[in-house]
Amino acid sequence: MATNQLTKALKRKAEERKLYPIVRQWLTTRFSCFTTASDKGLAFSRIDVVGIRDVGGDFSGEIETITVEVKRGGYPFAKACGQTLGYKAYGNRVYLADVRKGGFNDDELHIASHLGIGLVAIWKRECTEVLSSPFYQPITKLNLALLYRLRLARCQFCGSYFQTGTAEKRRGNITRRNILSAAESDKGLVFFNVELAERKLDIGMRLSMEGRNFERRFICPTCVRLLAQLSKL
Repeated sequence: MATNQLTKALKRKAEERKLYPIVRQWLTTRFSCFTTASDKGLAFSRIDVVGIRDVGGDFSGEIETITVEVKRGGYPFAKACGQTLGYKAYGNRVYLADVRKGGFNDDELHIASHLGIGLVAIWKRECTEVLSSPFYQPITKLNLALLYRLRLARCQFCGSYFQTGTAEKRRGNITRRNILSAAESDKGLVFFNVELAERKLDIGMRLSMEGRNFERRFICPTCVRLLAQLSKL
């Protein structure tokens, strides 16, 4: 019995993964996301599809994290809604995308609206937004950790987010050296907050791994160039 259930679960997940590219394309088209990814997350859970878009206008580097739980149809609706709602810890908007020929019925719309999740109907390789997601404020440390998994980091100077690297080279766009070296190589800079790391270690908030400092902070390439110019004055 357990083996059969596991086999069915693996088959269902494999079928859901086939839908990920469709949902990622929808995020790009609908929200103008500049990056999307599949099956990303932290130790607590993994998000089926996530997209990141700029929302700050001309005077801010603010972004939004949009998360999507993907189902292939036939999955218990309330349970799927619960999984989707849990994404509030990571992102600003949460959607449940399900394969539906006729969309969602009134009860399902009522449940989703009551819980505060968006709904997307998938049919014939197309996504239709049926119910919009409200805006949420995620847990900061979980949101930033998720973004780092997507090769994105927040600049400590301008507040904008920039690419730290690529899938092939995770930290290819940042260096640990110094401002001038980073400017010469046209990269961002990563540095470590020693005082904060020691304080957290003293109270047991962070386990030490051979003396490693995990308190990473970043400066984007644009601010690096500006700071390099100022250092020469």
